[in-house]
Amino acid sequence: MRVACIGTGTIGASWIALFITGTHEVTAWDPTPGWQDRLLAALDRHEPQLHELNMPPVRTRLRLCASLGEAVAEAELVQENAPERIDLKRALVREIASLAPLDSIIASSTSGLLPADIARDISDPGRFLVAHPFFPPHLIPAMEIVGTPEMPTERLEAAVDFYRSIGKQPVLMSHAIPGFIGARLMAAMWREAFHMIAAGEVSMEDIDNIIKGGPGLRYGISGPCEGQLGWVDQREAPGEIDEERWSILMQTDWSRLPGPPLTDALRDILRPQLLAAHAKRIPDEEWEKRLIAVRRAVENI
Repeated sequence: MRVACIGTGTIGASWIALFITGTHEVTAWDPTPGWQDRLLAALDRHEPQLHELNMPPVRTRLRLCASLGEAVAEAELVQENAPERIDLKRALVREIASLAPLDSIIASSTSGLLPADIARDISDPGRFLVAHPFFPPHLIPAMEIVGTPEMPTERLEAAVDFYRSIGKQPVLMSHAIPGFIGARLMAAMWREAFHMIAAGEVSMEDIDNIIKGGPGLRYGISGPCEGQLGWVDQREAPGEIDEERWSILMQTDWSRLPGPPLTDALRDILRPQLLAAHAKRIPDEEWEKRLIAVRRAVENI
């Protein structure tokens, strides 16, 4: 695929380092003076890291361009990395849409702006999607993808395939919500953390130590939902919610944020997902081996 990366700051340079590990031809452009030298310096820093992951970048696949038009002229996918301001992103995306091939995909790295809002001024919003990485993109595989309501399924699937081809682990959202997935989860934790700090219940350092030495170690192996299997539902009846345990998790004073009520509709949503999670669950002994490996890796940093 021919990929254009527009904006080569911290996020853009990280994307470029990853893009050139694949078989794709990559062009880059940035409107700020001196961007070429800063990008090459960033690649010097990122390349050894990617070699450690057995993903060597190939700089001959990268071409630095003199203009936005040159960069996107033949692009099949354009990765936009402008600062997180809706006016800047709208203007840049509008210009990209006028210069890039009509069948190209325009992807934004925005961390929270909604795709329909950014693509408001382009004639074909079905070309636009959000492809939000977690920082730094070249080292953290997870990312969130969500298109405008007009985006055809085949374009979304093409984008997912592209990001998978460079080692990303994209999660495709059914529709956009402010903050997407990761930021919303983090916001809930931040709010509770600062409630506790404001009440004098705990310090910032204490909270960081609890996460780093507790659930943070586990989450690299099993996420927060998978980690509750056999607690949210019943061990003797997987997929069926244990009402008493649900009440403990959702309706007690463990959090200042209220949990959702356990309705029949929520049961229907959770049941197949819990069963699927049980089917993929690793044995406890293997989980513990992985936890030891993660702990050793962290302690050896």
